[in-house]
Amino acid sequence: MSTVRAILYDAGRTLVRPRPQAADVWDFLARQLGIDLAREGKLPDVGHFYYARLGEDGLGAYDSDERARSFWTAYYAQALQDAGVHLPREELLSASNAVYDWYQQPEQWQPYPEVLEALRRAHERGLVQGVVSDWGTDLVPLLHAHEVTRHLDFVVASAAVGTAKPHPDIFRFALARADLQPAEVVYVGDSYVSDVLGARAVGIAPVLLDREGKAPAVDCPVVSSLLEVLDLVEATP
Repeated sequence: MSTVRAILYDAGRTLVRPRPQAADVWDFLARQLGIDLAREGKLPDVGHFYYARLGEDGLGAYDSDERARSFWTAYYAQALQDAGVHLPREELLSASNAVYDWYQQPEQWQPYPEVLEALRRAHERGLVQGVVSDWGTDLVPLLHAHEVTRHLDFVVASAAVGTAKPHPDIFRFALARADLQPAEVVYVGDSYVSDVLGARAVGIAPVLLDREGKAPAVDCPVVSSLLEVLDLVEATP
């Protein structure tokens, strides 16, 4: 393997996490609709829906701002229907649009505790750092609001380049921005399908971030904190 000269990161659940919990989303939707929404249980798992849609057209739901909004508003509207809310779909979509806008505000997100320190250390060692993430075009101001961009060299948001993970084109775009070869780059993310397989498809070495220690055995390095990534990179011959 060539000497690693860059670390690229996913954004959501890797650098930043949402402040609102599922109950907060229910509360917001209930206020928008003016109803007493039962709070038993939680929002359905979006994973199955997301990857089913991913498989339909070969791209994720984030290759444009419009598709991202459409995906999430449809998801929340369906979640409300599944919860037994019998209102016109137009009202459900309107409330879902509102929760999408609310969720995209920078104050609804926060960096993980070690993120700024990990980015600073990698910067001091002269490593190129960038973000490659399935996100809307508002990703840069969101990261900037939390000072995450201080030590980043670039940010590639899928909606800004018209292609989403795990499609190889978004990783190729990042390689061009970094002006590096795949063997000189490590990519860190929390999804095996989108991050590990996506990066590996273009020859980038993947690292799976598993903060909760729940990932099954996988065929790539696994870390529980971004601080471990730099140790991994420095140990690379």
